[in-house]
Amino acid sequence: MFKKSMHRAFFARNLATFLIPMIIPLLAFGALSSFIIQQYVKAEIERNNTNLLKQTEENITMFFDDLASVNMHAVARDIDIPLKRIFQKNALEADDNARLVALKQLIDSPAVARPYIDSVYIYLKNDKRRLFSSTSGSLIQLNEFYDRSWFDTFIHEKARKTLAWTEPRSFIRYELENRSTTIKYITIYKKLSISDNDDGVIVFNIKRDYIQNYLDRFSILKDQSLLIVDNNEEVIFRNNIRDYLKLDVRELLSRRSSFFPLELGNDSYIVSVLSSEKYGWRFFSIVPKSLLYELPTQLSMIALVLLILSLIVGTALAYHLGKKGYENIKTIIALLHSAEKGLPLSPLPRRGKDVYSYIIHRILKNFIEKNYLKVQLSEQKYRLKTLELTALQSQLNPHFLFNTLGTIYWQAANLTGRLTSLNKTIENLSDILKFSLSSEKKLVSLREEITYTISYIDIQKVRYTDTFDVIWSVEDSIFNYRVMKLFLQPLVENSLYHGIKEKGSFGMIKIKMKVIQTTLHISVTDNGIGMTPERLREVRDNLNAIIEQTNHIGLYNTHRRLKLTFGEQYGVFISSKFRWGTSVKLTIPIY
Repeated sequence: MFKKSMHRAFFARNLATFLIPMIIPLLAFGALSSFIIQQYVKAEIERNNTNLLKQTEENITMFFDDLASVNMHAVARDIDIPLKRIFQKNALEADDNARLVALKQLIDSPAVARPYIDSVYIYLKNDKRRLFSSTSGSLIQLNEFYDRSWFDTFIHEKARKTLAWTEPRSFIRYELENRSTTIKYITIYKKLSISDNDDGVIVFNIKRDYIQNYLDRFSILKDQSLLIVDNNEEVIFRNNIRDYLKLDVRELLSRRSSFFPLELGNDSYIVSVLSSEKYGWRFFSIVPKSLLYELPTQLSMIALVLLILSLIVGTALAYHLGKKGYENIKTIIALLHSAEKGLPLSPLPRRGKDVYSYIIHRILKNFIEKNYLKVQLSEQKYRLKTLELTALQSQLNPHFLFNTLGTIYWQAANLTGRLTSLNKTIENLSDILKFSLSSEKKLVSLREEITYTISYIDIQKVRYTDTFDVIWSVEDSIFNYRVMKLFLQPLVENSLYHGIKEKGSFGMIKIKMKVIQTTLHISVTDNGIGMTPERLREVRDNLNAIIEQTNHIGLYNTHRRLKLTFGEQYGVFISSKFRWGTSVKLTIPIY
């Protein structure tokens, strides 16, 4: 049972040793790269589709604005009050017919005529219900004209303030031999204002097929579809709309987002939307999701294959090494058992079979045969030296110093007949010595450390009268936290001797302590002389040097003790500006 459990333990350890280093980076790389690529692809899809829709919208809008609208204005300039009167006359005169012929020639002229313009209608408010059509070049009764739906739209839009608008239309045109043709237009309307605000309208019928061909020339992705829907929720243009897209325009229009996924049957699509404020149109780009996310999918499959291969290889290696490790341990146990019982030691494994195993067994055998007693002697010598060192240290009795200071304290009182500042100084010094020598604890409460530091400050204030003052900023809730003993006084001493004293005038020292999460943050800041950038760099370098320092000894000592007590990530950090002051900051984990 023990053998099986040991074998399983070796197998599990080696399995973790080989699989974790392989699987974790592979999983992290696969997941991170897949996520980054998906985000990048999504951003690129949205950006490219938006740019495509903007290009489509700009080109279509420019198509109508720069071509149709310019032509519309050219014709509109030739429409005046005399022309309006012609619409009202019962019978036209020769000059009137000549004016209509000139208008027809203007519309058919190269300056106005375009291959995409099928026809132009001009309607001016009149009681005869007449209109001018470029197809006939004369005035026609509206009720006798084959195309009357535009007039209904004009009447409907008449009350609005819109000066120009568009509409998709279709009607049947009858030709010779009783043949008829269904024609699809995009009709552009522009209200006319000659003598009042309700004179009429000029209508341009644009061939939808022409614009459709223009739209088909856009460079798009494979299977990408473009769709343009007007404000009446009618599809006016479409490009590359596949038969398998059972598209419901109302579902597209119900979405408020400009970029969203769309599920149609068993397929998924990515839809981008752009709205045109000028004509109230919406431009849609529809792309199969599988096409856009093909690269992330391939990357995920590659990562999955590599993961499976890693599992297979790692399991095989773990089993092989586990079996070999188990055999080595079994040999070592047998070797120790033989040494314990005084039996002959088992032979070493062959060097060629497993070099590392041979070396381990050789070292172990030499240890058992030759070095065991030497180790015991070394341990005994170590214990003796430790006892000797402890005895020497115990000879220094701090109570002797306390008693001596007590004697000086009362002698000073007897000489003066009262307690003076000298007595207070001796009392503070006694407290400092008692704190630093009597306790064997490495960690003390923050309250004890602050009390000891205040005693030191009181002594220095006696020596340097009216030279400095100290401001404390300490949170009430942190006094019981455990801190390293004797860390604060060297920082205050550094501010006093290297900052304020060098300044030559009255200075301030601010001691600030606060807790952030699980760390105690402490700073000692003075407004002393400060340091130049070169001197600051030198001090920082000296703090991290291995050799012992002669300047800023207390600062160096505190820095080294912080690292030895709490770890290399801790220590003091100095910032300073010449003639402004110095700040020493440190952090201590909360205990």
